[in-house]
Amino acid sequence: MRRLGVNPACGVLDPKECTLMAVSCDAFQYGQEDTSNDRITIEWTNTPDGAAKQFRREWFQGDGM
Repeated sequence: MRRLGVNPACGVLDPKECTLMAVSCDAFQYGQEDTSNDRITIEWTNTPDGAAKQFRREWFQGDGM
């Protein structure tokens, strides 16, 4: 079950640009559901030189740049 959400889920920023992210959590019965795996991870990487400003999942695969 996906209880946590982030909007926007991914994106590309210009240098020195910032953004706001909304984090939401669906209602659940505290103490009656397993929450041990509930987490949000923020990952970042520098984009390749000359890359278009469009998110590419491949940037996060392998050993990086």
